[in-house]
Amino acid sequence: MLMVIGSGLLGLPGLVADVGTVEEVVYGWLLIILATMPLIQICARLGVKFPYSGGISLYAREAVGEWGGYAVTALVCGSFMLGEPMVALIGGEYLQHLFDLTPSGVYLLAILIATAMTLITMAGVRLVSIFNYAAVVVLLFLIAALTYFNFDFFASGAGFSMEALSEGVSAIVGGNFETLDPYNVWKISALLFWAFLGWENMSFGLGELQDPKKNVPRVFWLSFVLTIFIYLMLAVTSIGADASGVPLGGASGLVELVKFTPPGNLLIWLMGIVIVANVTCWNFASSRLLYASGKEGILPAYLGKLSKRGQPMACILSMYAVFVLVILGTWIFKIPISSLIMLVNQNFLFLYGFILLSYWKIETGWRRWVYSALSLVSLSFLVSGFTWKILYSVALTGLGYYGFVRKNRRRNLEKEIREGKKCVV
Repeated sequence: MLMVIGSGLLGLPGLVADVGTVEEVVYGWLLIILATMPLIQICARLGVKFPYSGGISLYAREAVGEWGGYAVTALVCGSFMLGEPMVALIGGEYLQHLFDLTPSGVYLLAILIATAMTLITMAGVRLVSIFNYAAVVVLLFLIAALTYFNFDFFASGAGFSMEALSEGVSAIVGGNFETLDPYNVWKISALLFWAFLGWENMSFGLGELQDPKKNVPRVFWLSFVLTIFIYLMLAVTSIGADASGVPLGGASGLVELVKFTPPGNLLIWLMGIVIVANVTCWNFASSRLLYASGKEGILPAYLGKLSKRGQPMACILSMYAVFVLVILGTWIFKIPISSLIMLVNQNFLFLYGFILLSYWKIETGWRRWVYSALSLVSLSFLVSGFTWKILYSVALTGLGYYGFVRKNRRRNLEKEIREGKKCVV
């Protein structure tokens, strides 16, 4: 839960407020919820068909063959490489409000957050689990406090959203689109896709469910509804505040709501804790992914080794070095946090592409056509505005395919040597 909700819940309200008007934010939320629904249905169906702990790599291999697993590894690694520094930068923006620092102080705080999450990950799974359970409680407290003490904003935001949707329907019927900028609505939806990442990896735990045919769809749809409820609580409050003239711009936009909440700066400290826990979840998962990939020969072999304490230290320390470099790179080249989110999101759109192909191959009857068509429309809409940036995901996919071809050639060469068809000079 924390890996999916934490940073998105705290960072997205301000980031989407920077993109467009309040009306465009309302429609961005509506479109991303509608666009995600067929994708959730497909993930749930695949979970019923393959109730194993193979994850998205299994789906990719079912879709295009063995090389799909390599492509998934490259796309996920490319996402972690940008996503974790991005979460640390969101935390840096929040914590900057507690200290009298220059704008560059955000990057120093982000490096400190990356250092903290690395040390927690190195301490082992028990500390990571305890820290994250505590952070979930803190996150729920934050949601309750920000909504309760800003209930006037929540109420006005709900009313404004309903009014905007009603006016939008009238405008569509009348053919008048002047009040909305289609690109802004798309960009808001594409940013908000960050809020709906994670279901593609829920299959890692499906092997432990009893009666998968009944319980797998329940797990997916209940999680979907819970996530929407949690996000919309703060989203509607933020819409009400923005419509009332409260400036919510930036990744730390919710700080403006803190000013109307009695605990004050204590909430900012709690937000920092949630973000550290969130990025630690990412780091723990990514270190294990790199370790498994190194062990299988997909990534360099040194990543597939454990320390004396059973920790993938080579992976953890290698990632830490990459994260620091990425944070420094965003500082030097002035790369906004929203750009990092968009690059990660488009990687996951490619991953959903593999999921869709796998679904098309295993499904039959009318469901195959209906849900595949709806998912294709959703993915096409979300991919449509990325333009040249899509080359990042294409390059990662190609890198995965190259890794597969290279390993396959080596495997065939070793086989020929064993069979005596070739000799080693």
